[in-house]
Amino acid sequence: MDESRYMNLFDVDNLEAAGELMELHWQFRAARVLLTAHQLGIFEALREPETATVVATKRGIDTGMTEKLLIACCALSLVRRDGDSFVLTQLGRDILLPESLRYLGGVLNHAESIWWSWTGLPDVVRTGRRETAPDPPEPFASRWHENFIWAMHGLTANGGGQWLARQLDLSDRTTLLDIGGGPGTYSIALCQRFPNLKAVIWDLPETIAITEQVISSFGMKDRISWQTGDWNHDQFGEGYDCLLMSNILHGHGSNADMKLAKAARALMPGGLLIVQDFLLNNDKSGSLEAALFNLMVGAYTVNELLTVIRSAAFNEVSLITGNARRGNGIVTAVRP
Repeated sequence: MDESRYMNLFDVDNLEAAGELMELHWQFRAARVLLTAHQLGIFEALREPETATVVATKRGIDTGMTEKLLIACCALSLVRRDGDSFVLTQLGRDILLPESLRYLGGVLNHAESIWWSWTGLPDVVRTGRRETAPDPPEPFASRWHENFIWAMHGLTANGGGQWLARQLDLSDRTTLLDIGGGPGTYSIALCQRFPNLKAVIWDLPETIAITEQVISSFGMKDRISWQTGDWNHDQFGEGYDCLLMSNILHGHGSNADMKLAKAARALMPGGLLIVQDFLLNNDKSGSLEAALFNLMVGAYTVNELLTVIRSAAFNEVSLITGNARRGNGIVTAVRP
């Protein structure tokens, strides 16, 4: 290695990349601002314009630090100044008030939970055991499943569902089975885009309790129904002409073979299988989002997933699109 090339600070060729890496490692601060403001109820306190003093009094917190937190929220475009008062921006109203159908509260609560898992990453890497990561504190630990399902709604309602629906043509399909469909938000997006489509959400009983709330809030009960089941024990049914498996085939260890066999039995001949999941590049070099998900959960490469689906006796298996920013891709296949 030529040491001399590092002697002159103006004679280096990766300053921009180094700067981006430094920005990345400091981004946890902005995330912590958002999570703290949500946890302290700052956004709900701003349904009407308020000064920092009023917000602090409402929440029983320090006035000086409340003002600093609100200034940081302004920098995140969630709040704006109006004289001495602070006001939610339209973005803030759309995603940070519980009455909004696009509310991200579940996403933020879930992020708070997994924050603790990621602090344990050194021990996980040392031991190879994810269970060595610390559990989140209360109330996040006891509400983990509820927060996770609401997080899936928030993520899907704020881009994920719209993106999926725009990649597919289901205009000639009528009956969708959404396996592990969680809150049902993907089915909502698909049914809104394709008027001839009706859907059934299939998930655990504790999940379906939330599903019913979400479907009702979107006024879709006439086109979307739900059914309880456990894929470890139950069949998926039969007679569907399309079936969605979104984020339930997380690499090796996800029992993909079993799930796909049940999916094949649920589809009529010619039925369309739609799989959306985190997917690594075939050389396992990224994308970043897929690599991060793989680190703590698991992910197939594109070719690995295609092979698994073909092994389940599906035809016309193909990757129709990928989204590097989100780290996921969509694979479709046809039941013979």
